[in-house]
Amino acid sequence: MKQQPLLTSFPSTVFATAKRKIQAAIQAARKQLISDSLSGYALLFEPILGSDFLRQIDETKRQRHYGTIPTFWAWLGQILELNAACTRAVSMVQTWNIAQGLPQPSSNTTAYCNARSRMSMSFLQSVADKTTSTLNARVIERDQWRGLTLKAIDGSSLQLLDTVKNQKRYPQPTTQREGCGHPVMGIVGVVNLSHGGWEGFETFAGRKHDSRVAPRLLKHVHEGDLMLADRAFCTYQLMAQIRAKKAHVVMRLHQSRHRKLDWRRGKKVSPIERLVTWVKSKNPPAGSDLTQEEWDQLPDEMTFRYIKLGYENRCGEKQMLVVVTDLLDPETHPAEEVADLYLRRWEIEVKLRDLKTTLRMEMLRVKSPEMAERTLLMMQISYNLIRALMQEGAHHGVREILEISFKQTIDLVVSMSESYRPLAGKPRKLRERHQILIEEVSQRVLEIRPYRLEPRAIKRRPKSYPLLTAPRRIFVEKDTRSNAYKKTRVAA
Repeated sequence: MKQQPLLTSFPSTVFATAKRKIQAAIQAARKQLISDSLSGYALLFEPILGSDFLRQIDETKRQRHYGTIPTFWAWLGQILELNAACTRAVSMVQTWNIAQGLPQPSSNTTAYCNARSRMSMSFLQSVADKTTSTLNARVIERDQWRGLTLKAIDGSSLQLLDTVKNQKRYPQPTTQREGCGHPVMGIVGVVNLSHGGWEGFETFAGRKHDSRVAPRLLKHVHEGDLMLADRAFCTYQLMAQIRAKKAHVVMRLHQSRHRKLDWRRGKKVSPIERLVTWVKSKNPPAGSDLTQEEWDQLPDEMTFRYIKLGYENRCGEKQMLVVVTDLLDPETHPAEEVADLYLRRWEIEVKLRDLKTTLRMEMLRVKSPEMAERTLLMMQISYNLIRALMQEGAHHGVREILEISFKQTIDLVVSMSESYRPLAGKPRKLRERHQILIEEVSQRVLEIRPYRLEPRAIKRRPKSYPLLTAPRRIFVEKDTRSNAYKKTRVAA
């Protein structure tokens, strides 16, 4: 006998079955968004930072609009689009949610900024290590110098927002009045010139000297490396520590030694070369962070080769510099090649310019030192991802990586990123698109102009506004068309 259904006219939605189906669909869509982000940048950099790798190191389990992975790709896009505003990153996340049929988050940037501050340093460090290891694995023989991996070290600084927390960790220069300047975060970094990527940074208060921070970066120095640096880093301690790692050095002679230089001392190798022995002092020098016991463990003496070079400064005046190296054999390492090698130290200055000027990261608009350090790590990741494409393009076009333009590669990546989104879940088409991208990168070649004059002078005239000589709350503004600012007065 067929059973008669009960309550036939009762709506099924009362039992919430339809609602549960909708919630399940939203949950599945959001899971895909978080794990296999629809971001064009995620698909473009999939060969380096795959979704499986990111899911593995993601410590958060809660699924939300601003999960770790979507926030990471939005932050990356924000940096690559020349330090765009946070509203641009929020717009990216809204677009990804709409494309997936999910409710779009609010246009308010608070949730996104909070998500960035929640992102763990361990997650970012794992991503940074992954990008660096990818670059190192792709280095070929012609990227090296006589079988050695070239690295350079140098320091710079970044400005932060004027907040109490930033001022406490990274105080502003003492020459500026309170409330009239910005905190300055000093940075010292190591760049691998074999591929052009940054291996790591260390931060410090701007009043500290770069050479005191440099020993913290020795974890990035390995056997078979050749470290290039200017004279600020040419100290007994640092050179001994680098040599202890079976690495080599090429640096300019420190000014304190250059002032006392007697070219008649040491063993003559050629008219421009001499072998000179450095003897360790009894006690560590002022400013050294080593204890007496650690200082005693350094070698008592070291022998270096001095190479004397003549050059013209920016004013056309003839001067002399001395290059110091522990590559003592003039037959295997001729003086002319070592001198030319020291000139490559300038490449790290260019890469600092790429970070601060090209990416517009000279001013970090963050309110805490912790966010400043996260942003610095994100800068390193973003930069190295672009360098990975440049490296691949250089090898594809059989070119030197120095010939590929960093700015043109960024422009290409930003313009092509959205064309990757329709290819999600289509690995063959993604590979084809990636080959097109690499072919285009290989054609973004710099116009090398070796004898172009570039004076350190500004052509564009800045607006003739006066300097802020007092905190904003007490600063007395005057008519800029008059001469009232010739003698600025501060309200009592």
